[in-house]
Amino acid sequence: MKKISGILMLLIYICVASTLLNEAFVSSYNMQNIARWSALFGIIGIGVAFVIITGGIDLSIGSVIGLIGCLLPMLMTQYGWSVPMSLLAVMIVSLVIGLIHGLLITKMKLQPFVVTLCGLLVYRGLARWITGDQTQGFGTEYDRTLRLIATGKPCSVAFVILVVGTVTALWFAWRLVKELSASSHERRLGTSLFGAIAGLTLAVIGSSRFWYGFEYERGTALTTLGGWNLTTWQLNIPEAGARLPGELMWWVGLLFVPATLWFVVTAMRSDWRKTMGPLVAVGAAAALLAGAIWVVAQPDSWFLPSENAADRWRMAAVFLSLGLFMGTLAWLAQNGLRAGGEAARLPLLVASSTAVLWLVGKTSIVRRAVSDSPAAESLDWLLGKTSIGETLVPAPFFVLMVLGAVAAVFLNMTIYGRYLLALGRNEEAARYSGIKTDRMVILAYVICAGTAGLGGILFALDGNSVQPSGHGSFYELYAIAAAVLGGCSLRGGEGSILGVVIGAAVMRVLYNSINLLGIPSQLEFAIIGAVILIGVIVDELVKRVAARRRALHEAAFAEEARAKTAMLERTERMLK
Repeated sequence: MKKISGILMLLIYICVASTLLNEAFVSSYNMQNIARWSALFGIIGIGVAFVIITGGIDLSIGSVIGLIGCLLPMLMTQYGWSVPMSLLAVMIVSLVIGLIHGLLITKMKLQPFVVTLCGLLVYRGLARWITGDQTQGFGTEYDRTLRLIATGKPCSVAFVILVVGTVTALWFAWRLVKELSASSHERRLGTSLFGAIAGLTLAVIGSSRFWYGFEYERGTALTTLGGWNLTTWQLNIPEAGARLPGELMWWVGLLFVPATLWFVVTAMRSDWRKTMGPLVAVGAAAALLAGAIWVVAQPDSWFLPSENAADRWRMAAVFLSLGLFMGTLAWLAQNGLRAGGEAARLPLLVASSTAVLWLVGKTSIVRRAVSDSPAAESLDWLLGKTSIGETLVPAPFFVLMVLGAVAAVFLNMTIYGRYLLALGRNEEAARYSGIKTDRMVILAYVICAGTAGLGGILFALDGNSVQPSGHGSFYELYAIAAAVLGGCSLRGGEGSILGVVIGAAVMRVLYNSINLLGIPSQLEFAIIGAVILIGVIVDELVKRVAARRRALHEAAFAEEARAKTAMLERTERMLK
């Protein structure tokens, strides 16, 4: 959980810094673009996570994506195959590729690095040979049908918030009733009650988009199933209704102020010495951040030694001050929890969740206010709108959510998921405990190749044009980086699906920020590589510190046990 919290904080840090430096980051168009690409890379990242959890690696993902991306339009346009048959054929090809990888690694005892490296070369060469090195595409025939799987935007962010809030409220309400009947501990009751209230709040915020009414419009036909026509549809929402979710987020988010005071008071009442230092540091860091925001608003001529250095000074001021502010906040939260214990956990949870709502709502309101100016109106074609009620969610995002939910359940709630984790921790011990390790390794590579095939379909449909020599190149590195950033250890035995999804988002947000902030594109791979390296180094240092603390605690516990044993022995001798 700590790894997920760390990568989530990194994601928030990059998003907030990018927004402060360039408001175009939170435009509707840019958010949709980030969500779409994050979902696409998250899908292949989930697949490679299963392989990494077993202690293996798959370098052929990009070439599999290229091969599948070439085969799909070729089967449909040149050979006239139907859509279901084409999709089924390319998915079978990808699963067979994973099966071959698994068999070569388990039965032939070849190294995963060698097998998948050879696959990287073989599948790229096959894609170029099969297509004659000619670009493949779907044309315009499938623009309003099949391609909507990758390019469609089926609903707004507000509707997603409504669904998530409703499901969350029902889930925690069920847990609350269950715990009440079982006379559970008060802390669990508080957590469940907070979850139910938070879910209900999100449901109200999401539903507010429809409070001013809507108009239903039928769109173009997608497909015909028997005598039933499946068509697209859309809702026209009044402007006031589109604004309302963001405004409600801002007002509800203001609760972070009393919640923060509640947390600080609770912590200081228990141990003010542990809280005072971090609290003063947070105040100083907040002042520095406010100064950095003021610096960003100054004209280029205000900066020294020349106007060309203005952007560099702005980025340095924002990134350093924001990093310091978030670091002091983490320090305050950690010390406050240590001082206040379980009593401080609930106010911290309320403060952090409402702060996120306030940030999202404030961004929406500020952006709308800015868009009323003539200068911003002239850029509407580029920036779009930021209202939560109008921002649409790309279709690949829902594919990622379904795949992520299934993968998380499989990994964490089934015996086979436990087998994969045990295999990654110690393959020999897993084999001696009765686990069929070869089957588990084969399963991991089949899952990885299957998600690569699914990614190849979506990438091809998204771009509508596939170049055999370059489509999918380096995608395996993005997928592996997302898995590693998300907490998957290259040694195996550790991994989280949620962490992989967040790691994929970090990769795409970082790439997007590099382009928006005017950083030279030549430094793109250098910056991404440096961030990954720093993340891995920090993760390793945290592991070492945790292991050292654990060893000290165990030594102290053992020493205390020895002292008690010696005292008991002395007491027994005295009694005798």
